Amino acid sequence: MISSKLKIKYNDLCNKLIEANTHYYELDNPILDDASYDKLMIELQLIEKTNSSIVRNDSPSLTVGGVVEKVFDAVEHIPPMLSLGNVFNFIELKEFDAKCLRSLHDTTKIEYMAELKYDGLAVEVIYKDGIYFQASTRGNGILGEDVTNNVSTIKNLPLRLKGDFPKFLSIRGEVFMNKKDFLELNIKRKNSGEEIFANPRNAAAGSLRQLDPKKTAERPLDIVFYNYGQISDGFNIKSQSDLFEFFRQFDIPISKFLVKGDLENISSFYNEWNENRFKLDFDIDGLVIKVNDFSLRDELGETSKVPKWATAWKFPAEVAVTKLEDVHFQIGRTGLVTPVAVLSPVNIGGVVVSRATLHNFKEIEKLNVKIGDIVRVKRAGDVIPKITGVDSTTNNGREIVVPLVCPECSAELLKEDIYIRCINSNCKGTKIEKLKFFVSKSGIDIEFFGPELVVRLFEAGIVKSISDFFNLNLEKLLLVDRMGEILANKILSSIEKRKVVTLSFFLKSLGIRNIGDHVAKILAKEIGSLENGLSVTEDELLEIHEIGPSVAKSFVDYFNDNENLKVLDELKLYNFVVKDEINNISKNSKIFGKVFVLTGTLKNYKRSEIKKIIESNGGRVSSSVSKNTDYLIAGGSVGSKFAKATKLDIEIFDEKKFEKFLEEL
Repeated sequence: MISSKLKIKYNDLCNKLIEANTHYYELDNPILDDASYDKLMIELQLIEKTNSSIVRNDSPSLTVGGVVEKVFDAVEHIPPMLSLGNVFNFIELKEFDAKCLRSLHDTTKIEYMAELKYDGLAVEVIYKDGIYFQASTRGNGILGEDVTNNVSTIKNLPLRLKGDFPKFLSIRGEVFMNKKDFLELNIKRKNSGEEIFANPRNAAAGSLRQLDPKKTAERPLDIVFYNYGQISDGFNIKSQSDLFEFFRQFDIPISKFLVKGDLENISSFYNEWNENRFKLDFDIDGLVIKVNDFSLRDELGETSKVPKWATAWKFPAEVAVTKLEDVHFQIGRTGLVTPVAVLSPVNIGGVVVSRATLHNFKEIEKLNVKIGDIVRVKRAGDVIPKITGVDSTTNNGREIVVPLVCPECSAELLKEDIYIRCINSNCKGTKIEKLKFFVSKSGIDIEFFGPELVVRLFEAGIVKSISDFFNLNLEKLLLVDRMGEILANKILSSIEKRKVVTLSFFLKSLGIRNIGDHVAKILAKEIGSLENGLSVTEDELLEIHEIGPSVAKSFVDYFNDNENLKVLDELKLYNFVVKDEINNISKNSKIFGKVFVLTGTLKNYKRSEIKKIIESNGGRVSSSVSKNTDYLIAGGSVGSKFAKATKLDIEIFDEKKFEKFLEEL
């Protein structure tokens, strides 16, 4: 029996990692450094390993982070663009090697290929008849964003292949920006009054997602390729080293830094670049290590998230020493007050850092840090820096005092375990943060509506609640400083597009405490309509799977608040519509809860079509065969998945049998 405490902890880990994925993949604004993310992921995987019945379908351990940006058309990746597992030392690399060997037949030693892990944005590029046809971001691994016009401006990307090229070729690579170009770009942006980029990866991602390709062309982007998705018949590539030779043949850019060999060769290569990585003119955060032989890869297979034949060996976090000058307190949309360290500016791996997170007051107590101390600051993965320890103390160091009142409204703060929170419903700080969240990409996603504009509209008294966004007009927007008519009309057009949303989309946009994207979908599916949500009780909510007491209370409190009910009435007046959540999945369906795996070449269906059919009936599609697989759907030219399914006595459908199975639903 799994305890309710463990369930709460598990769901909390899932939600934290999902939020971190959202900020990293969608917003290009990471909230966790790599080391913190990996620590949470390991903790999540340990719980799942020993409590398999608890595993959520949307678990970050099973999915590739990211969603498709709404301003770009969606592009399907066939096969999916998977993420990578991680190792952090040579012992873990040996464990990865041993695990591979256990899964392989008649293999006693594996040859690996290692390459530098560029810190950029993953893309897929397609050539048809040797001519550049399409480019897309990884997105969620299955669907990406169409960035064809933007990628075409990258100077080292060949737009036409020469020689004996394949009729169809899809290849995967990384778009990045050199450090020198990044610094020059930031200087230009600063001089023109634009917001500077935090690091080269954010600059590359932001450049690739420009709506105007001319602006992308002005940005000094680079690209390297390391894998392929599909290739037309007649090209027999048997290994990673063969693939790199194939790329060279067509002047497709690849990394100059490669090594092939056993674990000792890989380890020497790792040590060399761990020591010399800052001498490179681009950011790397480790190595990517792959089984070289493609036939062995086929035998090893993959999970729904990662290939079993590859891993990333991460470099240790970058650390510097500097002075803690002060501690400021910032407030979030739920009233949570967070301590932020103000540092003497210090260069860590090419980025000047002047602020770092202190997380909470238990962390401050654990570090035993005081204002004036010389502290160690870690920046892992070019994300939010954090203080990891005290290097030396001073006699006149000042204690970091827990504030008793809110830094924004001066209301008395409430202590909640290791956190402090402002519970004043009229707090200016929390109101502004809630409004910022509502229009953000994590919220209702109103394009061209940045956080600074929200503050200016709030200060001008034009926007005080979320309903006011839908009562904006050209006249009101033009009252704001630095607002032109072209931008104002773009904002109004984007607002119009968000006037009709589903219940799940609306709930997650409200920023209700404890209710993120996943929980909002669960609630919407069960409640069905906003009207039902207004009358639902805590006890009724607690009967829903995955909904705990904190979520139930937050939900009921929000919709029992008179101010919030007033805002809902105003939204109706401004023609804002919350559509009912439609749930057509019958739990009596033969497919409900079943796991399917697809293999081989299908004639009558696209894989995406079969996947939609299965998921719309409550089933799930996995990328690898295991004892949990219920059915294998096999086309022509099947491989190791077919053999494994036969061995495990899993029911196998060809396309005709699957069609008959569907007719019986």
